[in-house]
Amino acid sequence: MRVLALGSCRIHHPLKAARPRSEIEYLNRLFWVWPPLFVHDVHEAIQLVRLGRGELSMPKEIRPFAFENAMRWRRRIPLPLRRVEYVVVEICTDKHYEAAGWTLNVNEIHRHLRQGTGAAGEEWWLAIERGQRPSEALVQGVEAELHARWRTRWRFGEGDRLVLRELTFRYLSVSEIAEGMARLQALVARPLLVVPHVAVRLADGSLLAERLQHIEKTVEAAHSLGLPVLDPRTFVGRDGQSRALGKGGTDFNHYAPDYLPVVGREIVEALRDCSDGKFNPVSRQP
Repeated sequence: MRVLALGSCRIHHPLKAARPRSEIEYLNRLFWVWPPLFVHDVHEAIQLVRLGRGELSMPKEIRPFAFENAMRWRRRIPLPLRRVEYVVVEICTDKHYEAAGWTLNVNEIHRHLRQGTGAAGEEWWLAIERGQRPSEALVQGVEAELHARWRTRWRFGEGDRLVLRELTFRYLSVSEIAEGMARLQALVARPLLVVPHVAVRLADGSLLAERLQHIEKTVEAAHSLGLPVLDPRTFVGRDGQSRALGKGGTDFNHYAPDYLPVVGREIVEALRDCSDGKFNPVSRQP
């Protein structure tokens, strides 16, 4: 099976770990310079595929806020869409960040505009998270902090100015996520396996509520379209959070290195179920 992954480290790393022991060909490793480009919300995945198809041309000043460093050196992303047989897409958030019509990556926004900008950066970010438009005075305060960082003096430009002033944030609804999944499936024209984020328990045993919110939205959206879902609650619940996640279960965003092959096998088995026509959309969920 020739598999393309659209998502974060939680599907890329397991598929790389599974590749030598399975029947899959992990296409990302052949066509992308390491590290692979990570996406999080469904609109990031759509945008990546459209860039790969040559339907979009992302302005140079926007790229640092949309993808990791590898994107800066590319005019076009060489996605192997003609070779793909199956697509694994991780929809791991219902948070959507956008500026000038482009979907942006929250990690890269933080890296470029939030880190090291002190109180001004914190106030700016809180305004964005509240759905407010930051004042010009606040934006200029963040710009002053950015100019003071020696690494930034040589790269601060129109992209920074634009994102500081035009960035918007909102939560996607179930129907919006479902609409995005439908668009993505139409774009790739291949069977689509949906993987949500990992549900995690806090020290008091309660589930992290915000995480559970977007997991359940993702699952509901996929079910509404009849798409197969591999919910990590199935295997993390079976094996235990302390084994499955990094730092003895306290790293809520990354699998433990020695658990990656387990996740890879689960993804491969789910894909085999799809290829055999046996996949019940609820069969591989808790």
